[in-house]
Amino acid sequence: MSAKIEDSTKSNEEHEVPRAMEHFRVDEEGMSPPSNQSGKPLPRVDGGWGAWSYLATATALETLVWGLASSYGVFLDHYTMLYPHSTGLLPIIGTVSMGIMYLLLSPLSLYLTAYARQRTRTMWLGLIIMFCGFMGAAFASNASTLIVTQGVLYGIGGTMLYCPTTNYMFEWWLNRRGLASGIMLSGTGAGGLIMPLISNALLQKYGKRTTLLAIGISYTFLLAFLIPFIRPRLPVAQPSVTRRPKINWSFLKTSTFWLLWSGVLFQGLAAFMPVTYLPSYATALSLSPTIGTLSIALMNLARVPGQVIIGHLADKMGPRKLILLMALASGISVFAGWGAAKNVGGLVGFSLAFGAFAGSYTALFSRFIAILNHDDPHLPAILYSLFFLARGIGSIASGPLSSALMSNTSLGNAKGGYGVGGYGVLIVWTGVGMVMSGVGAGYKSYKID
Repeated sequence: MSAKIEDSTKSNEEHEVPRAMEHFRVDEEGMSPPSNQSGKPLPRVDGGWGAWSYLATATALETLVWGLASSYGVFLDHYTMLYPHSTGLLPIIGTVSMGIMYLLLSPLSLYLTAYARQRTRTMWLGLIIMFCGFMGAAFASNASTLIVTQGVLYGIGGTMLYCPTTNYMFEWWLNRRGLASGIMLSGTGAGGLIMPLISNALLQKYGKRTTLLAIGISYTFLLAFLIPFIRPRLPVAQPSVTRRPKINWSFLKTSTFWLLWSGVLFQGLAAFMPVTYLPSYATALSLSPTIGTLSIALMNLARVPGQVIIGHLADKMGPRKLILLMALASGISVFAGWGAAKNVGGLVGFSLAFGAFAGSYTALFSRFIAILNHDDPHLPAILYSLFFLARGIGSIASGPLSSALMSNTSLGNAKGGYGVGGYGVLIVWTGVGMVMSGVGAGYKSYKID
């Protein structure tokens, strides 16, 4: 009996898409059975106008919200010249904004799972908070104020805008969820490609205040246009019949979850270092500031096809092999790429390789969720947010951690990039974190009762 259970579980983990509750099931034509109060069939999953229009809108929102946060390295290079006495605080601005978006996603996702009717209101409130963050940052006169505005307020507003899209993703997409997640997450790369170029051009020509005012006002109008199109597939229950869903938390007692989660944490503790420091690294090499901006843009460019391809492979390929492939490729890109980068060609090569592999790691989350969840329709969004929580911890920690690593010049006489200022220890840390992300491949088979 135990052998049958183990074999069945292994098959589920490596090859099968998780089962869904009745209102997520589809027939051969891709149409859900009639399950709403009017008796009409629900919109198709995995295709059709509703699913694709939702995905396009969610990708656009991801492009705006995460694209700017991923481009903070451009602002850091500019702020270093504006606030030379606050160099220890300046890296925290970017890591705080991204860290909050990762950390706040878990409790907010749990809340919006229980109170689905609040999702649209949450997005509008998040837009107001983000706008206030932009305005406050535009008129900030010191690094501490920027941490509160461009860091904290942007992070809170961005989370409130982004979170409902993750809840709805698991309603609109099932068997092709990896591909859909990869497409949506590629928006981060697209935004990270466009926003460094726009931000750097504005900063160079108009300065901090005008740049943040222009971006803040533009974002407000664009996001206000997108919000009405982020809509559910399933009908939302009326308040009189709303019940808080009962969620199966037994996955927290398994080694499978914690090994996968630990892999995400290790990756998060290292993944944000190049995004934050490449412009400053280019400056340390006496290269043009444009090269630093270009390196971030190319890194994010590589994420666009990377997320889509890895997301597609996550639907087709065994997770253990994919986790190990991503960990080894990411580690090699750091040790052999960044570690040897002393000119424009080296930086370009590293940026493309790191973006394609390390930058596409989040596309694996859909497969992690398939391993852990079998029949709970409320659990996918919560699992997704818990993996983002691990990355958030890494993002928050990488701010003060990177400052400490940069102060260590023990590799100052090393060859290649390892001998550039304090970047040697930072490069080693980043490479080790990438390799350690492969610990998730050691998860054991198990079955949720």
